[in-house]
Amino acid sequence: MSKNRPGIPDNIKLKLWVLSGGRCEFPGCNKYVWRDGLTLQEDNFAHMAHLVAASPNGPRGDEIRSPKQATDFNNLMLVCLLHSKLIDGKHQTEYSLEDLQRYKQAHEDRIRRQTELQPEMTTTVLRFMANIGDRAVQVGLPQAHSAILPRFPADDRGILMDYTNRPGRGAADYWTSFATEITAQVSRDLAAGNDRPRPDHISVFALGPIPLLIHMGRAIGNSVSADIYQRHRDTEDWKWKPETEEVFEYQVRELPGEDEKNIAVVLSLSGKIHEEEVYRLFKQKPHLYEIFIDTPNPGFLTRSSQLQKFRETYRGLLSQIRDRHGGDVMLHLFPAIPAPVAVVCGRELLPKADPAMTVYDHERDQGGFQQILTIY
Repeated sequence: MSKNRPGIPDNIKLKLWVLSGGRCEFPGCNKYVWRDGLTLQEDNFAHMAHLVAASPNGPRGDEIRSPKQATDFNNLMLVCLLHSKLIDGKHQTEYSLEDLQRYKQAHEDRIRRQTELQPEMTTTVLRFMANIGDRAVQVGLPQAHSAILPRFPADDRGILMDYTNRPGRGAADYWTSFATEITAQVSRDLAAGNDRPRPDHISVFALGPIPLLIHMGRAIGNSVSADIYQRHRDTEDWKWKPETEEVFEYQVRELPGEDEKNIAVVLSLSGKIHEEEVYRLFKQKPHLYEIFIDTPNPGFLTRSSQLQKFRETYRGLLSQIRDRHGGDVMLHLFPAIPAPVAVVCGRELLPKADPAMTVYDHERDQGGFQQILTIY
């Protein structure tokens, strides 16, 4: 420290450490500056950088402001040693005073928002990814974090269920072994661990084959509160659209059949499923119930209220089936639905009350719907 440069008072140092969260304020860094990330050894790896240098001859220095603001909290930002060198070294001209002020403000605002959160406003982000046919899928963590606002992530990682590289497609036990893996991971990741409590709330971002999403929803169940999100085709993001005054309704129709112990549940939402597609799989026509909308299309689900209304309609239909047909029937689910609806279909199954459900998927190369999984 120069003999002519005043030392930064302890109360200013403390305020800077607290309001920065003990993290580097350079955008995109955010690493702790009290611990080495490799060895995990603790020490002071921080530098209290001046936005306007304490000396007029320093980076962004000024004859008048430098001496006046040398110990001013608003003129200081906490950075790691690497980014201290970056903003004050040979690249200093690339970082203006306005840039650094913006970095400091954005970082400290974010720390304040997150530390002001009540526990009920945090959520664990769960991302599920499995290839759809030959198409790889991806669910980005930054997009998920943006979609959950005003909630905030409980941690930086969340729960990742990434099956995009899972081999074995075409094997006889492919779907059942896949379902077993999903059940095991859900059980493991939603349980309390050595370094984390059991999640109180999860936010689900899922892309994959519909039968697997239904199974995952069943594995999660209703033991933990959850919000479920939709990837929108028009904006390619996961934020629910604003609610409107538009009335949206699901309709239910019933087609009596010859077989009262096999009940077909048809969901014509992303596309229309014709009853002939269902009947061809049975020796006798099953009793058929269909939940549908006037114009089925892949982009119909835009608002969270539409998902909630489906949940109510679907749960009501399952209860009606149990009351009218008994608990010893077999449900056969034929879905043309978006991913969030599939997760809801699984979550709403009551293990001790609802009958077993066999889930079908449309396989174009096999001529139509094929039996995939049975969920108990």
